[in-house]
Amino acid sequence: MDATASAEAVFRQNSRSFSLAARFFAVRDRLAVARMYRFCRYLDDLADDTQAGDQQALDLAHARLTGKMEAPASSIEADFLALARERTIPLAPALDLLAALREDCGDRSIQTPAELVRFAYGVAGTVGRMLRHVIDARDARADAFAVDLGIGLQLSNIVRDIAEDARRGRFYLPADWIGSEVILRALTGDAASIRRVDQAVRQTLDLSEQYYESARKGLAYIPHRNRRVIFIAAALYQQIGRKVLERGPGGWRQRVVVGPGEKLVVIVRSLREYQRWQHAEWSPHPEPRHDAALQVALDNLNRP
Repeated sequence: MDATASAEAVFRQNSRSFSLAARFFAVRDRLAVARMYRFCRYLDDLADDTQAGDQQALDLAHARLTGKMEAPASSIEADFLALARERTIPLAPALDLLAALREDCGDRSIQTPAELVRFAYGVAGTVGRMLRHVIDARDARADAFAVDLGIGLQLSNIVRDIAEDARRGRFYLPADWIGSEVILRALTGDAASIRRVDQAVRQTLDLSEQYYESARKGLAYIPHRNRRVIFIAAALYQQIGRKVLERGPGGWRQRVVVGPGEKLVVIVRSLREYQRWQHAEWSPHPEPRHDAALQVALDNLNRP
C-alpha cells in the first residue's frame, strides 16, 4: 500500500465522522487532510497505546520534526514534513501538539475549566491551526476560529470518553466541577454521583457550544469549496454530546456511537443549515470578530 492509500485507510478507520464529512472535499484536499490526520493520529497513539505512553517515541518524533535527527524517508514524520512544505503548515502547532501529548502520558487529572481549555488546545486546537493551512484558509485571522473548532471537538470527545478514560486513570472533567472519586462512584451505579457527573457533563457541553458557535463565525475564512465540509464535521461531533444528553441520566457511562443512519440525517440537516448560515451570517459579515472572552482565553494559552 502506498503512503497516500495508507493515510486514507487510517483516516477512514479512526475518524469515521470527520472522514465521512471529508468526502465533500476536493480530491487533492481530501488526500492532504488524510495525511495530516495520520500524522496526528500517530502521535496520539504513542501517548495512548500504553498506560504510561511511549514518551521515548514522542521525543524521537520531536527530534525528527525539529531537524535534530533525520526523519527516514518512509516515516510518518517525513511525510508530514513534506506535507508541511506543500501546504506551508507551520511547525509550531505540531510541536505544541507533541508537548501536550507528552504531558498527557500516564494518569491525568484536570483541575480547572481554564486547564481544560488549555488541554483541549494542546491536543486539538493545534490540529485546527494546522488544518486551516491544509484547506487553504490562509488569512491569519482564521487562526483563532480554527483553534475554537478544535477545542469544541475535543470537549465533545471528552464527554464521549468519560467512562473509558476514568478506567485508565484519566479525568478530564475539571475537579472544580466534579471530583474523580465521584466519577468512579458513578460508574458503580451510585445514583447521587451520577446526577453530579451529569451536571458536569452539561457544563462541559455548554462550554463546547461556545466554541462551536465561535468557530462557525470563522468559516467565512475557508474557501467555499471546503467550507461546508467543516460545517458538517462540526455538526457530526456536536451530535455526540446531544446523544449523551438524550440518553438521560448517566448517558455518558457507555460510549456514545453515532450510527450511519443517524450520521446521514445529521449531514442532510447540516446541508440545509449550511445554506441558511451562508445567507444569514457569512455574506453580511465577511470579517467576523473573534469573541472577546474566548480571545482572552486564547491569549492566556501562550502565557507560562
